[in-house]
Amino acid sequence: MTDADEAVDARLGGLAVLRVWALWLRLEARLGRELAAFGLTIAEFRLIGELMQAPEGLRQGELARRLGVRPPTVSAAVARLERGGIVARVRDPDDPRAWRVSIAAGAPLVSGVDVLERLEGEALADLEPPERATLVELLDRVTARLSLEE
Repeated sequence: MTDADEAVDARLGGLAVLRVWALWLRLEARLGRELAAFGLTIAEFRLIGELMQAPEGLRQGELARRLGVRPPTVSAAVARLERGGIVARVRDPDDPRAWRVSIAAGAPLVSGVDVLERLEGEALADLEPPERATLVELLDRVTARLSLEE
């Protein structure tokens, strides 16, 4: 290994972003396995999360924009989730050509929250409550600096 290679390795080894990335990859893999037990994909779980933040519902085009996917991808996911009783589509009162998607009344969402709480509990088991609070604050600050919009 050359001195230049060692210098690059040293620089990379100190990057917090690589640790966050590694954490995300592990969480994503674990979350995917947990959600599969409920017949959900991570993409569908993200879609549900967006809808949970918008009680009035969202147009499918807006969902596609927020998720960074093409509208046909959202249409297919919405159709599948609608068949499962998780989401409902209604005509948009502002544009009768468009559909608004929202969480269906009585949708079984508690299990998704349970999965997230279980994963967090396992991941942060060694942290004391003040450390957890600090971690949440730091993650919020870092996240706020990185816009999803270009």
